Amino acid sequence: MDEIALFQKIMLRIRAERKRMVLRRKITGFSIALAVSFLGLVPAIKMVYAGFAGSGFVQLFSLAFSDTAIILASWQNFVLSLLELLPITGLLAIGVALFTVLGSLKFLSNNLKKYEYRQNISI
Repeated sequence: MDEIALFQKIMLRIRAERKRMVLRRKITGFSIALAVSFLGLVPAIKMVYAGFAGSGFVQLFSLAFSDTAIILASWQNFVLSLLELLPITGLLAIGVALFTVLGSLKFLSNNLKKYEYRQNISI
């Protein structure tokens, strides 16, 4: 075998191994991000539950079903009152946690596909 061809073959193998190593690191990072964000979802849900229970949002919202005529007469004030009682910080925390979970799942699945593809090529 020619020395140049052997050198090129070795360099191609090194590049492929580096790419595989980068993919492993990405998979590890996204797995950790997925676990942390999924665990962060639990306190966010508890925060929203406590916010809804403590603010009286549920009681005011149930008024819409029991006294519909009164609500329709002053619907603007009713909607503003509901918006005031929303636990915004908890809902925002859930949104961020869900966004992170879904983003991590997306990137993790893409990188796992690439990793499996590279594993099948090298075999």
